[in-house]
Amino acid sequence: MRSIKFPNMFRSNSTEVWKSSEYLAATKQNTFLILQTERGELECDPYFGLMLKHYMFSQNNYILRDMLIDTIYTQLALFLPQLKILRESIEIINDKERGKVICRFSGINQIDYTHNTFNLLLFEDSDF
Repeated sequence: MRSIKFPNMFRSNSTEVWKSSEYLAATKQNTFLILQTERGELECDPYFGLMLKHYMFSQNNYILRDMLIDTIYTQLALFLPQLKILRESIEIINDKERGKVICRFSGINQIDYTHNTFNLLLFEDSDF
């Protein structure tokens, strides 16, 4: 079952932000969830998800890559408000030798203003 993880951002005795790697792990898990979920799969929000299967079976060209980057940017901007991401920082890497498609992006975490880079696997061909 897929679920969104919420980081424990506040200490129990005050409202001071708790700076730990827990929110980084939660952000990575939520990003992976957004990128691997098909649109309409999550019951409460029909707009949550990437529609990755739609892109995998389309003709591979630079227009499709730009459309995929736009969709990734829109989903991350809408559903991950703790990250400030620029569209120019999103990159799709096609590793033909290993049969992998990787999404790399960087953003500024709005909790502690650190700059983080994420590498997430979008597709892996098991025949390689």
